[in-house]
Amino acid sequence: MEKKPWWKKPVFIAVIFILFGTLGTSLFVQTGAAIAPQPISIHPKPHFLQSLGLNGEWLEQATAFSERNRGIGYISCVNETIVWASAFNGDNPGYPCQDFTKTTDGGITWNAATVPDAVNQYFSMIFALDATTAWAPLYAHQNGVMGIYRTSDGGTTWVRQDTAVFSSVHSFPDCVHFWDESIGWCMGDPADGYFEIYLTTDGGTTWVRIPQDNIPAPLQNEYGMIGSYCVVGDTIRFGTNLGRLYKSNDKGLHWTVSQTPLRSYLKPTFKNETHGLVFDINSVGSPTIAETSDGGLTWHSIDFTGPCFSTDLCYIPGTVNMYMSTGSTANTSGVSYSLDGGHTWMEYPDMVGIPLFALGFTQGKIGWAGSYNIDEFTAGIFKHLPGPPAPAFSIEINGGKGLTVQIQNVGDAAAATVTCDVTISGGLFISPKTFTGNQETLESGAAFTVVGAPKGIGLGLLRPLPTISVMVSCMEGIAAEKSIQAKIFLSKITLL
Repeated sequence: MEKKPWWKKPVFIAVIFILFGTLGTSLFVQTGAAIAPQPISIHPKPHFLQSLGLNGEWLEQATAFSERNRGIGYISCVNETIVWASAFNGDNPGYPCQDFTKTTDGGITWNAATVPDAVNQYFSMIFALDATTAWAPLYAHQNGVMGIYRTSDGGTTWVRQDTAVFSSVHSFPDCVHFWDESIGWCMGDPADGYFEIYLTTDGGTTWVRIPQDNIPAPLQNEYGMIGSYCVVGDTIRFGTNLGRLYKSNDKGLHWTVSQTPLRSYLKPTFKNETHGLVFDINSVGSPTIAETSDGGLTWHSIDFTGPCFSTDLCYIPGTVNMYMSTGSTANTSGVSYSLDGGHTWMEYPDMVGIPLFALGFTQGKIGWAGSYNIDEFTAGIFKHLPGPPAPAFSIEINGGKGLTVQIQNVGDAAAATVTCDVTISGGLFISPKTFTGNQETLESGAAFTVVGAPKGIGLGLLRPLPTISVMVSCMEGIAAEKSIQAKIFLSKITLL
């Protein structure tokens, strides 16, 4: 039975870079040559809580796997105390792994176990409804049983729900999601000419495949990505290896598809019905990120600054516009965050160089990032603990006839006595060169706009080229600044 190559699945691509480096090429082109698995380079983190910064800190926890180098490929957060996570074999990602781990006390203790009767299978992901009920798509690298498995006793026993067939020559289960104990959705790669999508209204006892007419046809050699989906309300989106985004507004019954600016392995993450990001998961180096503000009708590539990683990316629930990314490859390991919807990224210094995989977050900026364990009692996952509430600012500069600067409080606390100073230097200006805006109180998520109409000449052939500099500050001691060059002719401003 022909299957999607396992090394094209996102969780394993990152592992290959770490495990084998330049040996990866010879591993896949040589036949009959036995190559011993290379040990993972573990970066232990001290077992104490670092001092909390404004955007939180990470605390190492032990995932409790008895086998070393179990990596965390997917995290499902029920709430701030109940979390499930599925694993992969970090010593050799080509070996099947049915291990998972779970906490019911916020990660103080994790309990690891294995899905029984699932030999030669791998986790695509895991979805948990509560402390006892979870579903997981499991796939087989070689010919074998695969499909959706469910546990209702906390993971002690699992049952394959065989009405989600996944038995075609091209079947490959990728994702599963439930809105409650009854209503759920799962999907897999195209089989028999269209994506294999099922719905259930009885917890998966009976899955019904969606008719082909309800799903736009896949392109040649197009397939889905394991765990690469997001749900907001009744709306589901999943990405493909060709940069396309499938969308359903009715819990999976009817579908549309759109091409994003990406052309490779795509993962979506949306904060609401209209605004979200897509990125090319496990790209080499920095990812490509595209943004939509109209639910995916139009997309714009983001020319971001700072380190954004390509192993995983997610929106942080309940925040104004905060996203996080993880990296796991050589020289790009760690975690970074953005407070302005992916345009500006900052690293957590204490996490630099630590290979990190899946992200899972719940309300209150509480979440986890998967890594590798050292043994049953050491390492494997990191918990994010939020810092004290504080304001933070994003700055958007727009040209045209005159100049507008929008200041938004993207933090989680109100800001008092906010001042925005805009300075234009360079060029042959008449006046004014400086203007200011003030806001007595700026609540979390709120914004205000400063408008200016400078007049003068500052074209590209004249030096110095005009520079627009914005400085924002507030009574709480939080500040932000941004500068951009521009061409100015009379009152028309063109940003560079």
